[in-house]
Amino acid sequence: MDKHNVSDYLNYIGASLPAEGHGWRKMRCPFHEDRTASSAINFELNRFKCHGCGVAGDIYDLIKHKRGGTLSEAIEFAQTISTSGNPTIRFSNRGSKRLSTNPTSLGRRGTNISSRGSS
Repeated sequence: MDKHNVSDYLNYIGASLPAEGHGWRKMRCPFHEDRTASSAINFELNRFKCHGCGVAGDIYDLIKHKRGGTLSEAIEFAQTISTSGNPTIRFSNRGSKRLSTNPTSLGRRGTNISSRGSS
């Protein structure tokens, strides 16, 4: 099983993500009241870290921090929200194994989601 993307969960809880890029990208932490960018996400490593409140880790660590529970419960929850782990979301278009590249269906970035590197 491929690990789910940490950005999927951060999107799910309403975090404002920075543009994808190399290395650690600064952002406001969605886990505490944050006026300045005290946290960062690394899309290549699939990790999140907040220097303000100390929350850090992969998608499963973030789910366990916010919702509680075990690792298997976090994996199960991630499958319901993650495009990288939910075959219904990934392959909803049976004629193709790629998600839509229509910019209106993808939000402000208008990029092919499936081209993101997965860990």
